[in-house]
Amino acid sequence: MRKQFYRYFTVALLAAAVTLTATSCHKKPRNEQEQKDKKEMVKEYIYAAMEYYYYWAEQIGRYSTNNKEIEDYFYSLLARQDRWSWMTDGDGFRSMETAVYTSYGFNFVQPIDYYDDYGVYVAYAESGSPAAEAGIERGYRLTAINGISVETLIENNTINTELDKKSNKFTFVDRSGKSKDYNLTQKSFQSKSVLHSTIFTSADYQPLPQEKKVGYILYNSFTGSLSNEIISALTSMKNGGVTDLILDLRYNGGGDVSVLCNMANYLAPANADKKLFLTLKHNTQNREMDESFFIKREAQALDLTRLFVITDRYTASASESLINCLKPYMQVHTIGGQTYGKPNGMYVITYPNDATISNVEYAFLPICFYCMNAYDKADYDKGLIPENKRSDDVYHPFSPQEDLIGAAMHYIVNGTYPALPTKTKSGTAVGTRAEFKQNRAIGAYKWLKK
Repeated sequence: MRKQFYRYFTVALLAAAVTLTATSCHKKPRNEQEQKDKKEMVKEYIYAAMEYYYYWAEQIGRYSTNNKEIEDYFYSLLARQDRWSWMTDGDGFRSMETAVYTSYGFNFVQPIDYYDDYGVYVAYAESGSPAAEAGIERGYRLTAINGISVETLIENNTINTELDKKSNKFTFVDRSGKSKDYNLTQKSFQSKSVLHSTIFTSADYQPLPQEKKVGYILYNSFTGSLSNEIISALTSMKNGGVTDLILDLRYNGGGDVSVLCNMANYLAPANADKKLFLTLKHNTQNREMDESFFIKREAQALDLTRLFVITDRYTASASESLINCLKPYMQVHTIGGQTYGKPNGMYVITYPNDATISNVEYAFLPICFYCMNAYDKADYDKGLIPENKRSDDVYHPFSPQEDLIGAAMHYIVNGTYPALPTKTKSGTAVGTRAEFKQNRAIGAYKWLKK
């Protein structure tokens, strides 16, 4: 069993085995009857786990398991208000555990909000992916796949089918307006949690006083196996003498409890040391499992009295908890879009019960606790509303010229936010006003079905 906040792809380190009444089966079914028996066994297994750990355990109905696939059965158990619990198969679990994915590495967005642009743009390319190795960058606009226009693919609902193919010819228009074809093949690569880490000075943003240094970190997931990346980035900020920090969580769907709490030890101000940061609250029959975490400032902790956080609708779970749990101790200025709304977390329950990463067949992630701050509050089921509402400026790289980062820099210098940018778009929006619903294979933010 593993604790985590993430609603997409990350899991925490192994905490303890889940002991359930159901028995695990390690042998591969040899015939149809054995397959049916095993399916029923898995259903009994997850029902037993849900009945004990699920936050809304009293709302679970004893549904008939006849003629129900395992996935359908799991979702049939969920409470009406639960839009967060999910499950995956063994391959999905192994990707979550290792942060190794097989794809092109594209992460797409459409600047529909505010800019009213239905073009399909690269938000970022995963480091080490085929897209990044080909030189494809943020702000590149996808116009065709294998010679078929994006407009046609979206209208025919076939764009994900094309993106699922192992190899494709992609046509992109770069930020200068130049069109180019790229022949790419999917491959496996190690994902990164910190995509950008830099320190802005007056050379990067002229209005910034010379004595000020502003740290910027684009952080994409609270992944346990990659926790050294964010700690290294924060330590670099300390050594670089930053006076303010912009933490960009606009694409961060969450992750491990341990990573979240460790980050607080580097971000919280000195007067928060040894004070309550986070409490995990379980269902009524498991109050003894409630667990509190306290701030333990590290020697390399930043000397901050305020924190600037960039958010969007993909900002979820541990990202939201970081904001919620730091607010009792420091100013947390949020800039961007309203967050997803996930004030709770899961235990990762694997089948078989004693499975290792190599032989996990299913991983179930039901909501098991709520994440309360020092004020005993976690009241953002519908998301956190930003202090300054702005939209993702995908037309610029991650720099002070990008609107969200620029707004934070403007506040640091002037104490106010700038006016919203003009709606002039770089490039031509797609002809159709249809939204591109990305699939989980290449979709931005590694979205799994909930």
